[in-house]
Amino acid sequence: MKTLIYGLGESGVAAARALIERGEEVILADSEDSERTRGIVYSLGVEGCLGAHPKVLEQGVGRVVASPLVRPRNPLLVAAEEGGIPVLSEVALGLELLGPGVRVAAVTGTNGKTTVAGMLHAILAASNVPHAVAGNSWRALTGCLEEVREAEVLVLELSSFQLHYLPEPGFEVAALLNVRPDHLNWHASLEEYAADKLRIFEGQGPEDLALVSANDPVIQEALDNLVAETVVVGESETLVEEGRLLLWGRLLAEVGELPIVGPHNHENALFAAAAAERLGVGLEGIREGLLGYRIEPHRLETVAERDGVTYVDDSKATNPAAVAAALTSFEGTTILILGGSEKETDFSEILPFVDDCRAIVCQGEAGPRIYEFLEERGVAIDVFVLLVPDLPSAVEKARRFAHTGDVVLLSPGCASFDQHASYAERGAAFARLVVEDVGDRREQPDKGAVGR
Repeated sequence: MKTLIYGLGESGVAAARALIERGEEVILADSEDSERTRGIVYSLGVEGCLGAHPKVLEQGVGRVVASPLVRPRNPLLVAAEEGGIPVLSEVALGLELLGPGVRVAAVTGTNGKTTVAGMLHAILAASNVPHAVAGNSWRALTGCLEEVREAEVLVLELSSFQLHYLPEPGFEVAALLNVRPDHLNWHASLEEYAADKLRIFEGQGPEDLALVSANDPVIQEALDNLVAETVVVGESETLVEEGRLLLWGRLLAEVGELPIVGPHNHENALFAAAAAERLGVGLEGIREGLLGYRIEPHRLETVAERDGVTYVDDSKATNPAAVAAALTSFEGTTILILGGSEKETDFSEILPFVDDCRAIVCQGEAGPRIYEFLEERGVAIDVFVLLVPDLPSAVEKARRFAHTGDVVLLSPGCASFDQHASYAERGAAFARLVVEDVGDRREQPDKGAVGR
């Protein structure tokens, strides 16, 4: 069967290599015709179609493996589906090539999925359980198939993009942390986005484990449709109670012992703990792994303390729900930096949490829309709301407003692509800007601010 690989990023190249190594016939395609894509086609030594058009499907294509960045409304994918040609995600292809014999713990959610996968990785490593980690923020599954087969345990982080073209996965452990409005420039609707997230439970049997949150209304509405044994994190005996993390009623750790902050991260730890126990790790091993876990970069990461002000990089917070979670993680006053590339999301979710902000600085492509929204909702009556063009201006403005004891928080609620190639690049830029010496000036209330 001839496979069309559409999208020549990391996952597309990994998928192509995996199929080529198996001797399968592959066509490489990308909407971009550039020196980079031409180099990839040349290096892999197979047929390529750059500046791709739906007509490429007429070359005997039996299936399409689509990059996560290619939207379902893309003409080529629409043509494939209308022509009855199956479309798969790279993860779906990877699971197909793996075959049986691998235990999979899959994690998705609008926020927290990389953290939970990382916590589970730390727990398994602390208990010397052979395993591999792949998916969304990690590495392409098709690029590490042999390692996964040898380990026989896979921790798999999944985005909604990857789940969209992943039918009936049947995971032994499936965790859905939360569903909040996000990626509405990729999905046709919020309902489609939620349905793709819930796809993680498809194909599970009664012997499998489904992990869900007690605090998410979308997930709660779907509970009756789950076939697997279901653990609701945040109620019954698996919850945070009086500053203690309980797993099935057993004390796992005190909140103050953990190297993480925020109620959302304490819930994340319980998701990881429940998954690890299903994979055979005892309570002490789970505890050891969590206490030794270190948060991934750009997730509520303190990057500097200057003049009594703490600067926190939460660049991975690319939707309003993540911003809301970040704002509940600190005591005292915050100067919040919002904005980035436009995703057309509603920022209403942050409104209950902005009272402790001294100032909110809106920046980037989405900055004007967020600024207008906050003004219309009356936030500027009690909080300084400012609009600046870009991240450097935002950091300078935040520095001028910050007082001793404050937190300057980059939690943008938006993607990074207006100014940076990735959230990681944006976070690194924030850290550099913070340490630049721009003086110790304080902004006066009537300069560049709206209301108070």
